[in-house]
Amino acid sequence: MASKSSEALLPSFKQVSPAVYIQSSLIRSNGPPGKPKTPDIILLLSWVGANKAHIAKYIPDYMALYPNARITLITSAPTDFLFGNRASQRNQLKLVVDVLAAEYKATVLVHLLSNGGSHTLWRLAKMYKETQGCLLPMNALIFDSGPGKMDFDRVAAVLSLDLPKGRYLRLPGLCLVYMYLCFLWAMGALSIIDHVWHGLNGPDLIDPNAVRCYIYSKRDVMVWWKDVEDHADEAEARGCKVKKELFQGEHVAHMRSDRGRYWKVVGNVWDMASQKIQ
Repeated sequence: MASKSSEALLPSFKQVSPAVYIQSSLIRSNGPPGKPKTPDIILLLSWVGANKAHIAKYIPDYMALYPNARITLITSAPTDFLFGNRASQRNQLKLVVDVLAAEYKATVLVHLLSNGGSHTLWRLAKMYKETQGCLLPMNALIFDSGPGKMDFDRVAAVLSLDLPKGRYLRLPGLCLVYMYLCFLWAMGALSIIDHVWHGLNGPDLIDPNAVRCYIYSKRDVMVWWKDVEDHADEAEARGCKVKKELFQGEHVAHMRSDRGRYWKVVGNVWDMASQKIQ
């Protein structure tokens, strides 16, 4: 059941699991002749622990840009990095795999944010290939603030995003964050971040024909800009069509810092991808 807060923030979405929200069915239209084909499905993959009020801000712009697209939002939690292979977590992604498999001819735009969204795509792509025997369908792939490699302090910064700002409340929270990270490190969960970084450039997992765009900033203290550029350069060297868009915002704040440019970039990326669609 969807919570009242989720229904208020995502009124046109149905919560089908704790982490997955799917927009209501839509009547599809390709628009007037000569207009680039719009995506049928948009996968929006959030950063770790994203406040729904923050991630919901992406929805109206996507609905305005592509009113005929069905949006699927998948949220990310710290526990996904530790318990991602548990049946409950796998079943949540299996719901998305089933939808995509049923609409295998649909055009798909994937928009991920930070390492949380990168990890979700990695798990989703692996499950799709395991169950369907082929690559996850996607025509365009937008990376916002990621992917980054493993860096203890940067991961701590991500997990500390929603801690209180006051010193006396923040310090105990930071202690808990670092204790949790030490636990993850001991369990080997943090190495997953590097697996994700490499895996999302693997042609056996991600369709190399998908147009890619990397939105990043040198002001990002949580994901090092060089990690993002290296990932983009490696993808380009492997034959992927790649755009790099350097913004001036902070981590997962590029849309807020320059809204007009941000959505123009998204539209341009999809236009490039639509040229490949038969």
